[in-house]
Formats: sequence, C-alpha cells, structure tokens
Amino acid sequence: MLAQQTSSFESRLSDQLQRALALCAVHLPDAAERVRAFLAQFADPPPYGSFKAIPPGARALYDQVLEERGEQAGACFLLAAVLMGVRASLDGELLGRLPPRVRAHQLRQFARIANHDEAFLPYCRLDGDVFLKEFGLATLRLYAGASSVIDPRAGMGRSILWQGGLLQLPGRALLFARAGGFKPWFAIHVNRLYQDEFNEEGRNECYRCCVDLYALHPDALGMIAGSWFYDPVVEIISPHLAYLRMVPEEGGARALFVAHDEQAVKNATATSEKRRALHAAGQYRPASWALVWPKRAQVDWARRHSKD
Repeated sequence: MLAQQTSSFESRLSDQLQRALALCAVHLPDAAERVRAFLAQFADPPPYGSFKAIPPGARALYDQVLEERGEQAGACFLLAAVLMGVRASLDGELLGRLPPRVRAHQLRQFARIANHDEAFLPYCRLDGDVFLKEFGLATLRLYAGASSVIDPRAGMGRSILWQGGLLQLPGRALLFARAGGFKPWFAIHVNRLYQDEFNEEGRNECYRCCVDLYALHPDALGMIAGSWFYDPVVEIISPHLAYLRMVPEEGGARALFVAHDEQAVKNATATSEKRRALHAAGQYRPASWALVWPKRAQVDWARRHSKD
C-alpha cells in the first residue's frame, strides 16, 4: 500500500538525490558518506529537543565542510541531506506508524520536497528556519499537518506565567497545572515554502492531525503556538484571520499575551498594507501572543468536528 502511495515521486526523488550528490562531489569526493554520517546524528532525538536543536556531531560535520570547501559546498551538502532524509524516512519504520491522516499529509510533503534542486540552495543554511522545517519534515522530526508543521517535542518556557502581569499569573499557573506542566507539547509552525492549505479548513485539519498523533505521543500535554495573529485586536483589523484564534478558543484553548517586539511588527506588517498603515499611524501595535490548547479540550473539539 505504501509503495503505491510513493511510486509517483520515488523516481524523481532518486534523480534529484543523485543530482545533489553530484553537485556535492565537485567539492567533496566522499559526499555520500558524509551526508549519511550527518543524518545519523539525528537518529535518536532527545525527548524535549525542538526541531531547531542541532546535535553537536551534526554541527561539527557541517562546520568541517564549510571550513574545507566553503559555503557553496555547505549548501549542496544540506540539499543532499534533505533529499537523503526523505529516502531514509521512506525506508524507515516510523512512517508506517503514523496515523493515516498524518501519513497522507507527510507523503504529500515528501512529494513536494522531492522536487528540490539548485533553486533550494539559497535556503540551505544549517540554522535557517526554512531549511530546518524542510529537513524536519524530510527526517520526520516534524510531522505534516495541512496548514502547518507539527513539532512533537516542544515545550513552553515558564516565563509565560508572568508575561501577562501579576494579575494574570494565577490563572496562567492554573492553566499549565491542569494541563500537566510545561513539556512536552506539540508546537505548530507555518512553513513558508508551503502555504497552499493556510486557510480555515487547513488549520482545522492540522488540529485533527494533532489529536491523531496523541496516540503516538501519549505524553504530549496538548498543542501550543505563537504568533502576532493570536492577538484579539487582529479580529478587528483583519477579520478574515479571526478563525486562527477564535476556533481554538471556542474549543477550550487560551490566547496569552507574550510581548510587544520587533518580530511581531515585522511579521504583522509584512503582507498587509492596512496593518502597515495602521502601525505607521500609531493605531496598531503588533504583539506576540501564545496559544495554549490542552490535550483533553482539543480531543473534545476534534470529536465534535471530525472529518473522516
């Protein structure tokens, strides 16, 4: 069954991997061996290490490539690592253990990643957000969830307790106490290279994927996320984005203020002239907010909004 689902892109993946290794071989005659050694460093992720955590051994191997052959060789090396990561995931056992819904999304992302060629090289920086998300999907450190990627080994810093001020501290402490603590949580993130399903239904599908994944990760306490668009004021300025906060809140999630920061300003004003103008006029101050959705409440929401 799995072979039938992957046959449409496996040949293309093989071709692109060989092409990437050939690009590497211009700089590194032993490229294939080095890429395999790099991937091996990620084989046993720590229980609470997010997708951005780079094992020291992997970083040392990458730094060695940079030192010996330079940045272009390093980029080719990481391109080959992404493609070889997909190949290893297809051959591994974890893919077969994924819930059917999640596996279908994962295979769709594998098919997309199998197209990566030289055009992906500008994104190939070891600590780059785009690379880490594509590599995370390729190696199953991240799961595909329609609108978003799902990090199963995330946590929430305790600073969230006092970022809303002293008056909110008791309520926030109670929220996390009832949920079971600060880690591990599923964290969802937007992938800049795949936004075809960034809409209300795609988001709801992501929540269903999280619920399905609790069987594979029974210790997970729920789902968390962070963005400027969880700010309640966004519902007034950009009502078409209201579902991003309102749907989870109606299902028992809590939106928590985090901070006014430059990253929130940059992200909130990046794609909207209206938000840029309001911010420039001093009528809108973007802020970072966190979304916290305890597992029991999210599971109950999924039961009421199932989609077989």
